[in-house]
Amino acid sequence: MNTHSDDMAILNKTVSFDENERQIKRAERLKKLFPIMTLIVFLSLVLYPILASRENSFTLAIDKLSIRDEKAKLIKPSYVDVDRNNNPINITAATATREENKNNNYFFTDLIAQMSLPTGEAIEVNANNGKLNTSSQVMDLSGEIIITSQAGFLLRSTQATFLISEKIAFGKNGVSGIAPFGNFNANDFNADVEKETIILEGNVRIYFDPDKPMDIILTNTKEFNKGNNN
Repeated sequence: MNTHSDDMAILNKTVSFDENERQIKRAERLKKLFPIMTLIVFLSLVLYPILASRENSFTLAIDKLSIRDEKAKLIKPSYVDVDRNNNPINITAATATREENKNNNYFFTDLIAQMSLPTGEAIEVNANNGKLNTSSQVMDLSGEIIITSQAGFLLRSTQATFLISEKIAFGKNGVSGIAPFGNFNANDFNADVEKETIILEGNVRIYFDPDKPMDIILTNTKEFNKGNNN
């Protein structure tokens, strides 16, 4: 009897069964590894652009910089302090720069300075451009300048110096405004916002409001006459 063919059949069946077991186990391993491989590929796609451009990147956390450029332009800065009389000062702007490190002069664009008097009345100064000396608390303003007070004063000019602690503004490039007694125009001005007095010089024009009390008009006329050259 020839059993060779039967032995071959049994061998082939045994090999096929073992191979099938290996394939099943291999499939199970691949099934477990597939999520891990997918995660690795995803991280590679995300991190490669970052790692590839690392030499061209820069640090965004300013506190972590070993050398800080204090002369860099500040966008929408805010300066908060108190004046010599302990009244609050809050200055915001579109930008701010300074020429040298440790320099007390800051240069602002679109400046808005909000302050208050000892009585609690508010003052606001708006200017296209301004230089603030944080040591002397003096602002040199230019462009369109508007100074308003809660008491009813409004000054418009294109050049002015504002003493923050004293709440005094003065300039020599023309002024117009509104006061409780009426309107005015002049070449030069010196206004004490806290005391609500103003001295005008050069081509002074005053338009009194007839609806205001006479004592207000007479009191303010004395102040104006001090500097009236006409």
